[in-house]
Amino acid sequence: MTDLLVMHDILDVQLESSDERRVGRVADLLCRHAADGSLTAVALSIGAEADLRRIASSLGRAAHRRLKGRFERTVSIGEVVEFGDNLRLRERAAAYDLDDGDAWAAGILRFIPGSGNGTATPEATARGRAASTERPRRSAVWISDLIGTHVVDTDGQKLGHVVELLIGRRHHRVNAILAGSYGWIGRFGISTLVHRLGWWGGHQEIAWDRVKEVHRRRIVVQPEPR
Repeated sequence: MTDLLVMHDILDVQLESSDERRVGRVADLLCRHAADGSLTAVALSIGAEADLRRIASSLGRAAHRRLKGRFERTVSIGEVVEFGDNLRLRERAAAYDLDDGDAWAAGILRFIPGSGNGTATPEATARGRAASTERPRRSAVWISDLIGTHVVDTDGQKLGHVVELLIGRRHHRVNAILAGSYGWIGRFGISTLVHRLGWWGGHQEIAWDRVKEVHRRRIVVQPEPR
């Protein structure tokens, strides 16, 4: 089972409920540090604030101070049952506290007998609501803050910028980072275009267990064993 590429397999991918409703595109990914130093993805984020944070962390912070999270929604990554062209969620759209792209149609169809709208069970709705309430804590890290971050080793050697992260499909742990050139490109979702134009520099895979420190603008890793 291969790892997931955050920028390729998760960010900018459409979320789709079990009843085939599109509920938004993933703009950011919330991770949490554990006491053992591991970093695990816990929630997918959509909405205007997440989009602004993706462009620049400072924009995201300013938007959050003003908007207070009104236009950001999250759903537990554990609710994703299938990774592919779309991220398939476990429950029906009505079970999640997400801005639904076709909510206007649901508002009309729910008055039509037999349309199937508004029929989520109370148990599924409670589960979905609980899965949509992840909020950042002190140990939390947004993927948007990691992409483009400088990577150096403890000897001071520069290794480039974070261009991608590898996450396990089953337990959603960050297993490695890819360091190279043009890391900031990932914030705009055009890394594929950069690759095709030949601007993509060589990168190296760095196992997450080599990471010693994570700062806002810098990640410090152990030198590669010789």
